[in-house]
Amino acid sequence: GDRVGVGCFVDSCRECNSCTRGIEQYCKPGANFTYNSIGKDGQPTQGGYSEAIVVDENYVLRIPDVLPLDVAAPLLCAGITLYSPLRHWNAGANTRVAIIGLGGLGHMGVKLGAAMGADVTVLSQSLKKMEDGLRLGAKSYYATADPDTFRKLRGGFDLILNTVSANLDLGQYLNLLDVDGTLVELGIP
Repeated sequence: GDRVGVGCFVDSCRECNSCTRGIEQYCKPGANFTYNSIGKDGQPTQGGYSEAIVVDENYVLRIPDVLPLDVAAPLLCAGITLYSPLRHWNAGANTRVAIIGLGGLGHMGVKLGAAMGADVTVLSQSLKKMEDGLRLGAKSYYATADPDTFRKLRGGFDLILNTVSANLDLGQYLNLLDVDGTLVELGIP
């Protein structure tokens, strides 16, 4: 059989406005998540903690033989978490994207944003991971502990993706957005 992967949900109503528009994660009656959800059979879904799971074919992704499973797995969680807002807000050439944090989610945002052609900047508390951020595709890297950072970058981004779960002063980050810019919260405290 085919090698496949399953993302964060395994089914939806497929009939509401969200489902028919291809954004099943916003299913009005509620998407059936891979874990901690109740499936259509009335049983709890256990996701990666299961020995077997039944998934509607619409929610299974074929994994090419050339892609090792251990490389594909993070794309189905952290990968889609970052890819979705980058795609939704049309990140690409001439888009200035800031990624707050360079952890499990942030590094994926840098790689995907750079691959989409965006001008990616990492904003992190310190410069400890600067070499990694630049190697992953960021064009620049700033320490938010430096008070000058917020002054220098004011109005400099079209899209900011916050990937950290720490409580941040979002006002400082909102000031970094250009007119009509967007800040997306992904790392909720």
